[in-house]
Amino acid sequence: MKLVSLAFFAASAAVSLLVPVAGLLLPVFFGASFAAYGVAASLARRIDPLNDLPNALRVFLSSLGGYLVTLRGVFVFPSAGLVLLLVAVFLNDEFQRRAVDAARAGRRGGTVALLGIDGSGKSSHSAALGRWLQARGYRCSVTPFHRYLFVELLASLSSRGRQAVPAEERFRFRRGGNPLRPVLSLVDNLVLQAWTSLGCRAEGRVVVYDRFIWSTYVKYKALGYHVRPISRLYLAPAPTCAVVLDVPVEKSLRVIDERVAHIHYPREVLDGERREYLAIAKRRGYPVIDATAPFDRVQAEVESHLARVFPERGARR
Repeated sequence: MKLVSLAFFAASAAVSLLVPVAGLLLPVFFGASFAAYGVAASLARRIDPLNDLPNALRVFLSSLGGYLVTLRGVFVFPSAGLVLLLVAVFLNDEFQRRAVDAARAGRRGGTVALLGIDGSGKSSHSAALGRWLQARGYRCSVTPFHRYLFVELLASLSSRGRQAVPAEERFRFRRGGNPLRPVLSLVDNLVLQAWTSLGCRAEGRVVVYDRFIWSTYVKYKALGYHVRPISRLYLAPAPTCAVVLDVPVEKSLRVIDERVAHIHYPREVLDGERREYLAIAKRRGYPVIDATAPFDRVQAEVESHLARVFPERGARR
């Protein structure tokens, strides 16, 4: 289909140059003709007539791009034509079909963020929430936001040649650090969020975030990094909905002590994080759930808050 899009782009540009008066009609003609052909072929094969409409859209966009590149005098038109060509070439057919299917089924996707300090059960509840959403008919994925795409790699590369950190010191808390790390983490988190959530609402897919980009900001702020100048950038992205799992700092400390491969943060850091999460919940109207209750009870409360946002839509796909 990529070659087909390029072919219609070239054909539209060539005809527009030869017959300028017909230029604007070409995208409509090519797109409608391809759509009619696709519907006829689908009916002949006894499959969904809408199956080939995503390809018709790509033909329309590429043909419109071919017409726009022939317009002279205003730089924006040829530039827009090339952008439309790139969109037509890389626009995924399956994404369009999933979006159409989700729209016909009345199923809208989105993102869910589980927030809270260490030891509040975010990872366990994220996994359970993913299974619950799948059972309600949603395509779902769980993304841990405490892992990075490239920040840890850069940190490991920058530390090469230095003396290795002893194993017993590796997970000991250390205040401060490279002041550029919050900036790199911000870029890393923005890329991660865009990569995992782009188009999820249209195609009826739900992304459950174990932590969120705000969690990185909260952690750095509690650790004393100078993140105020970039706080707006950290807090600008927002999930479709979020839940704060709240536990006392004492429980968090007990859970951390039971984990071998975990940084042992002091009480004041965890206390600062907890206050920040509660402030975010109050400011944005997110529910705060007492996560010291039994797991099943907490999970049921999380699901009850999300049931209206993601209503049940039939069997699992």
